[in-house]
Amino acid sequence: MKVVSVLLVVFLYSSQVSAQAVFTTTGFWETALNWSGSNIGDDIAENVTINPNRAALINNGSVYTIGDLTFGGNTGLTINSTGVLNVGENGTPKILTAGNLVSVTVAGQLTVWGDLIVLDDLSLNVAGSLIVKGNIQMSNDASISVMGNVEVDGDFTAGNNTNVSIVAGGHIDVAGTVTVGDNSNLLGLPGSFTAGGCSEGSGSTFCTSGALPVDLLYFRAEPQVDHIRLVWETASELNADYFQIEKSTDGLNFDELNRIPAAGNSTERIRYELRDEKPHLGKSYYRLKQADTDGTLRVFSIVLVDFTGLRSSIVYPSPWANGNDLTLELNFNPQYPLEVVLHDLSGRVVDRALLRERSATWPVKLDAGVYVVRITSPEYKGVNKFLVR
Repeated sequence: MKVVSVLLVVFLYSSQVSAQAVFTTTGFWETALNWSGSNIGDDIAENVTINPNRAALINNGSVYTIGDLTFGGNTGLTINSTGVLNVGENGTPKILTAGNLVSVTVAGQLTVWGDLIVLDDLSLNVAGSLIVKGNIQMSNDASISVMGNVEVDGDFTAGNNTNVSIVAGGHIDVAGTVTVGDNSNLLGLPGSFTAGGCSEGSGSTFCTSGALPVDLLYFRAEPQVDHIRLVWETASELNADYFQIEKSTDGLNFDELNRIPAAGNSTERIRYELRDEKPHLGKSYYRLKQADTDGTLRVFSIVLVDFTGLRSSIVYPSPWANGNDLTLELNFNPQYPLEVVLHDLSGRVVDRALLRERSATWPVKLDAGVYVVRITSPEYKGVNKFLVR
């Protein structure tokens, strides 16, 4: 009987231990290979860890419910516009904890059924919905931009240098009390931030909602025949320096596309427009940032666009000089290897290569003249010419 009792205790204990799912690389949440042992975090009984220096992206239409969520340092999470992540569920509260330098972008919905606890240097951007059923506890240097909705059923506590911007009709509602440290600021229209009570440290202007430097009405990416038109409009601007537009093929790693000077100070609606003349084929992400004259940089929005324009290729530089590298670049991600043949105008083949990526660079030595690059695969055929001096 004693042996049976011991086995029963062991069984009961082991049945209460949550399984672990560990995200080990940067990429999509849905991809099994991005998880240790290909075990995707998708169950309330699983506690999920995102390893340090990694970033996860939850795609449109994906819905996950998990146990506790833990971020290592310098990690990221992006939830696309129709993606949903539930940390816990009704009646089963779970906790989200994060280390230093964590970046979270919520274009869809993130619900934490317990507390949200973060160390220093949090970057939080909410264009969709963030719901925290417990308390929010943040350390120093948090930067929060909200153009969607944030609901906190408990208290909101943050350290020094906490900066919150509420734009484009966004709203934050804290049922409990707000407490922030020194030199903390809240920028938003009157009524955009509500709380059961508010206290702040020295040098802070958090508990009185001030004027918003830039009130963004919308940001859109509109695919055209051969380019993507990026359009945004502001209702007012205060000490605005410039807008920074970035693009990405995975929603995680962004490159700067261009910078557009802002109006500076305005109480009228102003429309801005930028063309991406070299869009990627397929899905791309565009991100809008805005800088104030004091150097403050905030993220407004991330939009997804599907561009179905013509495939193209380019060879550069032209004219080209020996000693430099020659680069071939595609505007799409190839599904098949491409045969690349370099020949002169007489048809004499100078070089051959097999291209498997969007771009390739290789050193070649050529006599002066005009050369032709022919690219062939089941999905694309192209011809490019370049001049050698």
